[in-house]
Amino acid sequence: MHPWYRFILTLAGSIIRPVGRLQVTGREHVPLSGGVVIASNHGSFWDPPTIAVSLPRETYFLAKEELFRIRGFGDLIRSVNAIPIRRGMADLSGISRALDVLKNGSALLVFPEGGRMKDGELHRAKPGLGLVVAHARVPVVPAYVSGTNQIRRCLARKETIRVRFGSPLAAETLLEDGELGRALYQRVSDRVMDEIARLKRERESADTVAAPGPTQRGASY
Repeated sequence: MHPWYRFILTLAGSIIRPVGRLQVTGREHVPLSGGVVIASNHGSFWDPPTIAVSLPRETYFLAKEELFRIRGFGDLIRSVNAIPIRRGMADLSGISRALDVLKNGSALLVFPEGGRMKDGELHRAKPGLGLVVAHARVPVVPAYVSGTNQIRRCLARKETIRVRFGSPLAAETLLEDGELGRALYQRVSDRVMDEIARLKRERESADTVAAPGPTQRGASY
C-alpha cells in the first residue's frame, strides 16, 4: 500500500469509524492479491472512502468525470487511485484504464448502478460492470453498504455504518453460455446486483433478529 494512500485511508478512517461505528463483515471474502472487482450499491458520497477503509488492500475506483473538474478535490481523488469516467456514454478511455488496473493485479471498486441512488434503494445495474468483467476475466466480490446516507442519525448514535462483503463470483461462472455483447454484459451486471440484494436481505434479517424486545436493552457498539 502506497504511503500517501495509507495516510489518506487512515485519515478517512479516523472520521468514519467514530461517526458511524463502522461494522465490517465478510472481509475474508476479498482476495488479498490479483485483479478483482468490488461491486457495491451506492447511496452516498461517503461510500467510496467507507468501502476503501473496510477493504484489506489498496483499491482503485471509478468516479464521474465532473468531480475531477473541482479545483483541489480532483487532484486529491486522483492521488488516491480515482479513475475518471463519463456517465451516460461509452467511455472507452475510462474503461481501458479500468481494465489495465485489473490486468495489473489490482482491485477496482465499481458501482454497478452507474451513480448515486439518493433514495437509498437498489436499482437495476448498467451493463458497464459486465463489460469490464467480460474483458478482464477477474472475480467479482459483491458488497452492500448501509448507513452512509444517514450521517445525522449516525452522529445521534441511532444508526451504524455497515459494510458486508459476499463470496467472490468467478468470471467463468458469470460469463458461461454467452457471447460477448450488450445482452451478456447486462446479464452479468444483473447477476451481481442480485447478490448485492441478497446481502441487503441478510443485513436486514440480522437487524430484525438483533432488535431488542420491549424489555431488552439495545446492543452497544
